[in-house]
Amino acid sequence: MKKQFALLAGIAALALLSACGAPATRGGTGNGTGGGTQSGGFINPGDVLGGGGTVETLPDADAGELPEEVTGGGETAGSGTEGESLPEGGKITAAGEYKVSGSFAGKISVKAEGVRLILENAILTNDKKVIESDYPLALTLVGENTLENTEETDNKNAVDVAGALVINGEGSLKIISQKNAIKADSITVQGASLDITAQSDGLHAEISAYDDLTEAPAFTYETGFVVLYGATLKATVKDDGIQADSYVYIKGESDVNITTNGGAPSTITEVSSDSGDGKGIKAGALDWGADDTELTVKDYLIAIESGTVTVNANDDGIHSDGDLYVLGGTLDITAGDDALHCEELLAYRGGELTVRRSYEGVEGAKVEISGGKMTVNAVDDGINAADGTQSVPGRPNSNCHLIISGGEIYVNAEGDGVDSNGTMLFSGGRTFVSGSTRGDNCALDSDGGILVNGGYLFAVGALGMVETPANNSAQNVVSFAQQSAVAAGTYLALTGEGGEIFSYECAKACQSVILSCPELETGKSYSIYGGETKLVDFTVTGVITLVGSSTQPGGPGTRPGFPGGGPGGRW
Repeated sequence: MKKQFALLAGIAALALLSACGAPATRGGTGNGTGGGTQSGGFINPGDVLGGGGTVETLPDADAGELPEEVTGGGETAGSGTEGESLPEGGKITAAGEYKVSGSFAGKISVKAEGVRLILENAILTNDKKVIESDYPLALTLVGENTLENTEETDNKNAVDVAGALVINGEGSLKIISQKNAIKADSITVQGASLDITAQSDGLHAEISAYDDLTEAPAFTYETGFVVLYGATLKATVKDDGIQADSYVYIKGESDVNITTNGGAPSTITEVSSDSGDGKGIKAGALDWGADDTELTVKDYLIAIESGTVTVNANDDGIHSDGDLYVLGGTLDITAGDDALHCEELLAYRGGELTVRRSYEGVEGAKVEISGGKMTVNAVDDGINAADGTQSVPGRPNSNCHLIISGGEIYVNAEGDGVDSNGTMLFSGGRTFVSGSTRGDNCALDSDGGILVNGGYLFAVGALGMVETPANNSAQNVVSFAQQSAVAAGTYLALTGEGGEIFSYECAKACQSVILSCPELETGKSYSIYGGETKLVDFTVTGVITLVGSSTQPGGPGTRPGFPGGGPGGRW
């Protein structure tokens, strides 16, 4: 969202303009003034770059390679379906493979290393913990299995493993737990199917040995992770669907479906987003010591390589306290707060993301989109490069940037469409943005300036806070405005001598259009159509061509843009 200082500056500028009686025009309705200058009376009250400006520093993309240590959690020791009978009373004290079939009431207690449990059409119940292991454990599923604990007051994890837990097999396991469904130092699920209902987390990877430390541990990817490899996970939980100390890695053709705390509210607001509870998938922060001190590092990671991930979360859909990589797969997210959120690098390189509803859609300190498809619907900002620190008026955040170098992006946001607290760079891909209808937000918003060096860009919104890309962009840009609004659902099209170049169906009414594409050549003439109606003819005269009129009705207290707009949301 546009920062408050810029909003106040815009109002002040408009008031001064009204007092002087000077029209705020864009050089009439014909050719633009070009080159990023303000000749021809062009004034853009909310534009912190003054109708173009320059960007001194080009943002560099992060290498963003998946760490070598993130290997997927290792292979299961065995997958056979034969084993010796479970000892009487369920206490296992020697290494081996043990098979459980039919009903068993009580706790299965593992007191030895090298144990593999085979569940074949088993029904396991207990009031507290159902399976507890003091050592790493392998679990193979055959047929349909169920596991449930029932004590609601002194509630315990249904499956509790002090060490690595590996689950495999072609069978399924239904878990009903009064606390976490599965807690282990690390959890790997290969091929098996889990159906979880839990009053706390679904899969909870927590390094138990760190609870007794008196000094902060060194971060490692060797434990504290959750890996789903060709697995099926359905989780309906009160807290987080997946919670991992170090990383979450989803690969193979996994199928993940998570609902947390009843899902996103029917009406999402800033207040509801701040009070949301229950994230779909979360990595970090690692706790250590008796006081559960958080280990603050940048290494926490969520990586989605393939498969299908569906999340309906009361809080964030997918949240990493470090990096978040989307390399492929199909993501369908509904979130009461952010759909995708990370504290460091958010690298979107492939796959298809649909954000059905969210407060903010995609957020990270550094957001880099280089491939795939993304459709984002947000109550506030659609895509936001921000790190949670307070913005300093007039000073971009050097820790933040937004780079779109590929992919197909559609944003429909009531806050800023695409926002960066640092710089913003378009160098490829196809980006279509429908920003707010309020005058206190804009389709494109950057504290460090906007460079358009390539790709296709179509960004529409209200007039009050329009930010024009920088005049040292490598690709020509057209900024068009008119006082009357283009109706929602209208196809806006850029045409040239050979006909239509590219077009966009407006999700909402708009007064401002910023567009750029490789076909825009200096000295050539083009038109913008709204449906069958020609809105304007113009000639590209420079890097920035300003077209149309942004004259605002005067009067004290009048805000640029649509009537009734006002500040709201987050800065």
